[in-house]
Amino acid sequence: MMISRCLMTAFTLLALPGTAFAQRAGENAIASADDAFGSTVGLESTGIYTEFDTRGFSPGRAGNVRIDGIYVDTVGVLAGRLRASTAIRVGFSAEDYPFQAPTGIVDHKFRPFADKLGVSLGFNGTGHNGFIAESDFRIPVIKDHLSFTGGTAHARQRQTDGSSNYAYGLTFRPIIRLDGIEIAPFITRGGFRHTRSRTLVVVTGDVLPNLPEPDRYLGQTWAEGSSNSGNLGVTVKAALSSQVSLRAGMLHANGPRLASFTEIFSLTDASGLARHRLIADPHQDVHATSGEAQIALRLVRGRWQHRFIAGFRGRNRYTETGGSAARNYANPVIFGQLDPQPEESFAFGPVNAGRVTQSSLLLGYTGKRDGLGTINLGLQKARFRGTSRDGRSGLVTTQRDDPWLYNATLGLDLTDHLSIYLGTQRGLEDSGTAPENAINRNEQLPATLSTQYEGGVRFNFPSGQLVVNAFQIEKPYFSFDPAGLFTQLGSVRHRGVEASLTGQFGERFNLVAGAVLMQPRVTGGLRPAGTPSFYARIDANYRTDIFGGLTATVSFAHTGARAVGARALATGAAAGGGRQLMVPAYSTLDLGLRQKFTIGRVPASFRLALNNVFDAATWKVVAANTLYPEERRKLTFSISADL
Repeated sequence: MMISRCLMTAFTLLALPGTAFAQRAGENAIASADDAFGSTVGLESTGIYTEFDTRGFSPGRAGNVRIDGIYVDTVGVLAGRLRASTAIRVGFSAEDYPFQAPTGIVDHKFRPFADKLGVSLGFNGTGHNGFIAESDFRIPVIKDHLSFTGGTAHARQRQTDGSSNYAYGLTFRPIIRLDGIEIAPFITRGGFRHTRSRTLVVVTGDVLPNLPEPDRYLGQTWAEGSSNSGNLGVTVKAALSSQVSLRAGMLHANGPRLASFTEIFSLTDASGLARHRLIADPHQDVHATSGEAQIALRLVRGRWQHRFIAGFRGRNRYTETGGSAARNYANPVIFGQLDPQPEESFAFGPVNAGRVTQSSLLLGYTGKRDGLGTINLGLQKARFRGTSRDGRSGLVTTQRDDPWLYNATLGLDLTDHLSIYLGTQRGLEDSGTAPENAINRNEQLPATLSTQYEGGVRFNFPSGQLVVNAFQIEKPYFSFDPAGLFTQLGSVRHRGVEASLTGQFGERFNLVAGAVLMQPRVTGGLRPAGTPSFYARIDANYRTDIFGGLTATVSFAHTGARAVGARALATGAAAGGGRQLMVPAYSTLDLGLRQKFTIGRVPASFRLALNNVFDAATWKVVAANTLYPEERRKLTFSISADL
């Protein structure tokens, strides 16, 4: 009933007259991708990397997020109604980016100044009876000086394992332009309700459990969590003179967890018997205030373009954890079978409080000469302070560091079509949060130093480009100690080669193809948990003459085997082989159709896709020895229009 009502509303609005111009209806992630290293437009994504997985790490959790080039510390996911697109910047795509980061940059582009009045509507069926309904508005108020952008979203999200939530979001962003200055404050509000979290499977033996039946929720139906999210910020861009410019921004982000539950099934052998545990959390606050300001001096001397940059960035993040109540259910259960428990109330303890303050003074230089190449240098003096107060004992622990950070990249244009680059970066990056089955669950982990060396070659041809890069990243490795604390245990090194081929071949065929081949290793020579040695993805569009441009889409992805934990099995160790428990490699194929059309003067588009056509089933490794099922086959569709 909900889906039918939303569809009726969408089609009714499509029938209304309006000023038509391409916005949501014209979005196409494959056609607009510059490379295969990761890009998102609307709800469509392509490429081999995301903000949660780039070269085997997460640039989003590392704190390498930018909005219109400005550093911010986000809490959760930035509202989609703000973003026009997101790209992962590594290698050549980060060549001109000031103050590069070791594990890549998540580059969010906000929606631009509105020159024409319009509203975009979208309804997306996401499979498993889930949906996302969206609307965006663009209102020019004073020509070339003031416009409003924003939107709303409402969703019911469901996954293969039966986990689900209801979500909503509201966004408003006025954009003010005066005499070369653009000021754009923004506010977002949202939340998740009736959240049934993914059930986690902890494997401590030497065999993988059988996958549970799809669309069967193994958790307690009464254990529903909720959380809020909000962002309040501003971006400023100003041309102070013909040579001097300012770019700045601030963000206050908050995401308090009002209530949350985690259910864990622990298996030790091949019998299928599991110990069942439920953990309930009290109200826990998390918020962060952050921002950056950069002043750039641009000089042109003959064929050389110079840019000198000075700036400052900082953040202040507060995180509450702990105070949880746990229930260890007495009777073992056959994993995959329901184990309903009576609803109960919980007595929570005091929460732990952690605070991180971090700042950097920035000095940078970029130089470019046509036909020769580019140089990009950056130096930062960072200051990091972290405190953590135990809620029960009141004990306060501290962490401090004052490192020098740097980045240096040299690019050379060997011919009109062939370029090479070499680069290195050293950064102070976040390590994310402890997983939900750790003793210190959701705790903000300490910031750590990371170092990257990289180089690559790029060949441009008239309708696309081929890029091949090599890289090595080293940083501390976090995993479970024998007591179940998620903490630093040695170091990890990812050494690999990545490739990207993108282009339009003929007038009808678009291709985005990428692959990464890595050798991930932790201290002792074993593989880190959850990181494949090989991943490849191919996305393609082919436009036909059917119905004036019906487009066929195909996506193929192959994920190599992944280690369940960064330890050797007893049998392998005894044999001298150091064998690890592995999740086997698997492949998925998605097939779809896309059609643009008009209703009256209203441009619209429809997309239908069958994801994971052959219903490949496997486990996802989310932390050491911690799993949940990957998504199975599902039918999705989307309809959008620009009024």
